[in-house]
Amino acid sequence: MSNRLLVLLFIPLIVACTQKRPEVVERPIFEAWNTTILEIDKIEFSDTATVFHFDAFFYPNQWILIAADTYIKETGSDARFLITKAEGINIGEHFFMPDSGKTSFKLFFPPLDPKVTKIDFIEGDCDNCFKIWGIELLPSKKSIATYKPQISSEEKLASLPPLEFSDKPAILTGKLIAYNQGMVFPDIKLQSTGPIIEQSYGDKVKINEDGTFRLEVPTSLPLLTTLYPWGTKVFLVPGHETTVTIDLNRKSRYESKYRTDKEDGDSAYIFTDNEWLSVDDMNILNNIGRKKDDILDIMTMFNEVDGFTSDEYLAWLQNAGDSIISSFEDYPALSEKVKILAESDLKASIFYLAMIYDAAIRESYFRTRNIPREERGSHKLEIQVPGDYYINVIREQIDENSAYSAEFGHSVRSILRQYSSPESIKGLTIDDMIETFKERAAQDLGKNTDLIAEVALAQLYYGKIESGMLLTDEEKSNLSAKLNKNIVRQLLAHNDKLAALIESNKASAGKGVIVNLTPEVANEKLLDAILEKYKGKVVLVDFWATWCGPCMSSMEAMKPVKEKYAGKDVVFVYLTGETSPLGTWNKTIPEIKGEHYRVTEDQWGYWYQELEIIGIPTFMIFDREGKLTERHAGFPGTETIEENINKNL
Repeated sequence: MSNRLLVLLFIPLIVACTQKRPEVVERPIFEAWNTTILEIDKIEFSDTATVFHFDAFFYPNQWILIAADTYIKETGSDARFLITKAEGINIGEHFFMPDSGKTSFKLFFPPLDPKVTKIDFIEGDCDNCFKIWGIELLPSKKSIATYKPQISSEEKLASLPPLEFSDKPAILTGKLIAYNQGMVFPDIKLQSTGPIIEQSYGDKVKINEDGTFRLEVPTSLPLLTTLYPWGTKVFLVPGHETTVTIDLNRKSRYESKYRTDKEDGDSAYIFTDNEWLSVDDMNILNNIGRKKDDILDIMTMFNEVDGFTSDEYLAWLQNAGDSIISSFEDYPALSEKVKILAESDLKASIFYLAMIYDAAIRESYFRTRNIPREERGSHKLEIQVPGDYYINVIREQIDENSAYSAEFGHSVRSILRQYSSPESIKGLTIDDMIETFKERAAQDLGKNTDLIAEVALAQLYYGKIESGMLLTDEEKSNLSAKLNKNIVRQLLAHNDKLAALIESNKASAGKGVIVNLTPEVANEKLLDAILEKYKGKVVLVDFWATWCGPCMSSMEAMKPVKEKYAGKDVVFVYLTGETSPLGTWNKTIPEIKGEHYRVTEDQWGYWYQELEIIGIPTFMIFDREGKLTERHAGFPGTETIEENINKNL
């Protein structure tokens, strides 16, 4: 090799090593972030300071905060450069956004060595603090490498897997590209895990240090569901693996208002694949119905259906559905498999919205007139629902292909409720109920109902188990004659797992969760009897339920608060009623920890009325003598909770 060629080869390396960091970097590119609120307008470097110019975008009149322990650091290094001052915002104080929803401010940090060319911005070490990783400071860095999906040479299977029951779990494996140890995501959840076995708050899957995760999902049937927190559809098949790759580099680039390195297709930053559906198939499924004019969502509906009769309401839903179906023509690559799944998903949405006709018209009435919730009880609305309305909806919207949708289990429960009023099933066994169900479903639907009836029967047994009425040995033996053998295996495994968990929880005081027996006293004395056990300590009481999303969110937010008061005279007491199924409750409380009581429907109803609980979660704080000092309808935030506790300590 000639000397001249050697020189040419080394020129790029020399340039890279000697390239100077500019004094001002405008709207730099970066690898990933955990927020869309802060945008970097520019960064200034001098011998005395490193200055970040931020623009913030958030809801008007809502607050943001820059923590006192905010710092920057060289990417890959542990050395922190703490914030020294701010202009346009006060460090550690709530800043309420103006009506425009935009503000600007500067944050000052110590000067950085000129050799530092990539940094991280970390607004404190809390889970929801603002963080931006891999901020590039060299002008030569024009873009960030993004993930390119591997296109398999193997052809996808020609048709969807049959709707046959299996006790094998569907496997979902995932990988987050550009995952960082400091990143915190909400727990990975699925919209539905199948029509029979439901997930609970305790069924969590954490992301591993390398950004990977793995779920085993008891779907029972092939299932099109949605993966949260990303909101992307995934197709799961029992006994088979589906992979999902989330490119956080591409996601951050797509979300940023200021990035100049955007590329076409950045919105597709999630790639899913399995033996039946390709990445392109899943992209189509995720896009169908998301165009502005095609969205069939509950908020749009509330704005348009005020005063509708049942016929007008169904016509509105059908027109919205027809609009989405007509959009199929926008996708030349749409296969028959994708069409079946898309129609199944759409029909499930229409079915759900159709079945809440009465509630939807009421909500539309109140929203259209801006009537606050506390005043709605004084408005008497009489909504006429024809006697055959719900049966007609079931007949029109439910068929065998409905079972591919994540909503299929909810649809079957809705049908069960139509055929199982308290009066009609009084004294009936599960076997009697399902026979009645089969006869009526076959008559009303006018089509094959075997699959629907089998799921309904399995749900009845699952509900029995979840309510705490575990299967007897005789029931276990008889199940095989009533249900598909794969469903039987799932139910038996769930029954035995729950039985073991209940026993474990009874003896788990050393693990931070205490299951208490409800004191046998009159309703009006019950809360005082519970509080008596904790006299001499500050008590935070949380009225909650396993099905309450805001309750679960507040539980997560409260974890660091409970750790802060560990070993101090503070007790966290959790009260729920029978609407929290015993099985789900037992699966959930080990994650929450604290002192737990599950009261009867009558006791819970008394509290709601006499304590004027208008919704959950509701928090009450009692001093050392058992006197109520604070109460909050809804979660007031950790700062308020801590302030209330400290007042009583």
